[in-house]
Amino acid sequence: MFPDSESPPTEAAPRVIATPRPSQLRASLHLLTFRSIDSAVLTGSASSIAVPTLLALALWVGLGWFNALPEAQFFPYALPYVTWYVLAALLAAVALKLISRPVISFAQACSLVALLAPVLVVAQFVIDRWVPARWTDAALGAVALYAAIYCLRGLRSITGSLHLIGTAGGIAVAVLAVWLGNVLYVDPTLWSSGEDVEEEPASDWNADEPVLFEQAARIDESVAQLVRPAGEAPVGFFVGFAGFGDQKVFAEEIKFAADRFAERYHTGQRTLLLINDRRSLDEQPLASATALSYALKGVASRMELDRDILFLALSSHGSDEPLLSVTNGSLPLRQLSGELLAEALRDSGIKWKVIVISACHAGAFIEPLKDEHTILLTAAAADRSSFGCADDRDLTYFGEAFYREALPGASSLRDAFDKTKTLIAEREKEEGVEASLPQAYFGEQMLKQLAVMTEEGT
Repeated sequence: MFPDSESPPTEAAPRVIATPRPSQLRASLHLLTFRSIDSAVLTGSASSIAVPTLLALALWVGLGWFNALPEAQFFPYALPYVTWYVLAALLAAVALKLISRPVISFAQACSLVALLAPVLVVAQFVIDRWVPARWTDAALGAVALYAAIYCLRGLRSITGSLHLIGTAGGIAVAVLAVWLGNVLYVDPTLWSSGEDVEEEPASDWNADEPVLFEQAARIDESVAQLVRPAGEAPVGFFVGFAGFGDQKVFAEEIKFAADRFAERYHTGQRTLLLINDRRSLDEQPLASATALSYALKGVASRMELDRDILFLALSSHGSDEPLLSVTNGSLPLRQLSGELLAEALRDSGIKWKVIVISACHAGAFIEPLKDEHTILLTAAAADRSSFGCADDRDLTYFGEAFYREALPGASSLRDAFDKTKTLIAEREKEEGVEASLPQAYFGEQMLKQLAVMTEEGT
């Protein structure tokens, strides 16, 4: 018993020590590095989406600048391409939200995708800069596996459940978007080196119609400068077509091809170039299906059609439809199909033709173009890609092998093509990429006419 004046002592309540929540940054790093997750990181809050998204964009700009040193120049016309990958990220988030069970909110799905974005940007930079071509597919596979494991852990941190189907759906949408971007040549490169962009692109969004209107007159001017010598002996005329203006490699390759054919077949005074090049709209007449048809008719008017030979070189991206990509900034240009090319040649009346096509799937053009009065040389089989069409190059792999290495010293055009095939096969084997398998068709009558002009073997 205690005295009335005193109260019985009470037990002190146990002291609760609050465990500090991990910072958002530390928790995010835990999730990205597959360590234990102390609390839900992917809250779907505005900051959990905006911060990693802005970081990814900053890395995209900064690493692109670093890649283009020492004379990096900003290329604003690639900005619309960035939205393609923003859309891809949103579609992946939609897939995660719709497929995941238990259901997650769209904001949480966006938070999950946004946190992964900076890692993917850095991974792409590392692969492009340091991973050899033969290991690129393996490296991309490793990145995809990392992304899948990350998504599984992220979804589990939100719901406590394993989301195999939801993860598969989100990854599938992202892979499809990247694949479509490659097929459509979506290149969000925001920086070019000094040698890539000599001056600001000359394209004015409000000047498209006048530029197109000028092309016929510019082609007429070029045709008027073609000089055919007097005499009965056959001579060569060269027409070059660089279709894809957003990468300088095609324009540079066609210019180089013109020089090589001038050296080999004396076409220097009989050369006409149609060039799409983001660096200038004024240097040469622009390349389009309509311009090519018009130019060929003009060249034909300067030729002796029963004996002179057309050397036609085309360089662009390609597909197996067959189709060559034709773009130049905002100008509304048709793609050059095998049917359009065959029609342009037929309408020109030009009989004797040597056609060189440097593009993926270029072999698909052989069937619609071949006849006994034509030689066709293509950079790849109808079902294969060719390589080397990066914006930091002056020639594609085919251009290097054929125009630079094989043609100058070859005994004949067939010999040059055979050497080209060997050089490309060795390079592709060394780099571990699928063989492009360059294809050719040699019309027998054309071989004889070429021999008459050049006195070279067949």
